[in-house]
Amino acid sequence: MQSSNVIPFRPRSEPEPLAFTIGARVDLRIGAVVAGVVRPRGDAQDAFSYSNLARLLRGARMAWFERGLHAPLSLAVPAEAQSDLDADLLNEAAIEAGCVRRALSFELCEKRVVADGPILPEALRARGWGVALRADNACPLPFGTRARALYGELVLTPPNGPDPFLAMEDGDRSPLGRRLLAARAAGLVITADTVRSAAQARTLAIAGFDRGGGPFAEAGLR
Repeated sequence: MQSSNVIPFRPRSEPEPLAFTIGARVDLRIGAVVAGVVRPRGDAQDAFSYSNLARLLRGARMAWFERGLHAPLSLAVPAEAQSDLDADLLNEAAIEAGCVRRALSFELCEKRVVADGPILPEALRARGWGVALRADNACPLPFGTRARALYGELVLTPPNGPDPFLAMEDGDRSPLGRRLLAARAAGLVITADTVRSAAQARTLAIAGFDRGGGPFAEAGLR
C-alpha cells in the first residue's frame, strides 16, 4: 500500500474586525438621530491602511444598520494619522466598503489642516465626499468662500457653562462666539461633540448649534 502525500487544506480564517465606536448625533431641536460618528480604536496608523480601513468602514455600516439607523455616518480621522493619509486611499477604501458619497463624510482635525494645508480636504471634496472640520479651540481657520466650498459641518466642544447668548450678534466675542457666527454665516452645520443633558441641548440650540452627540444623543436611543 502506497503512502499518501496529500497535504491537508486549512482554510484561511478571516481577520478579526477592527475595533471602533459609533456615536449618534441628534438634532438638538427635535431629538431625532441625524448622523453617526465612527471612531477607530487602537493604533490609528494600523487602522488607516487600505484593507483595514475598508473592513472598519464595512463593519461600522453593518453595526449602524443593525441598530435600525440609516442616517449618514462620519469617520473621525485621528489627528496622528491625518498627515500620512491621501484622498485616493480614503476614497478607494470607502468605495470598497460599499459606502456612497451622500452617506459618508470624513471628519478632519483643524489643527492638522492648518499645519499640513488644505490638500486633503480639497481632494476629498473633489472626489465628492463630504468633509467635516473638528475645530481647534484656537479657531485659526477663517470661514469665507473657501470654507463654504470645502466643509459642510463644524464639530465643536461646547462651553461647560450655559450661555444662550453665545452666538448672538451683540453677545459673546470670544473665539468660540466668533467661530459660531462665522460658521452660521457660511451655512455650515454646527455640531456639539458632547451634550450631557436635555437642558444643555436646549441652551446650545438657542446659541446656534444644530446637532449634538454624547450622553444626550445616546440616551434617546435606549
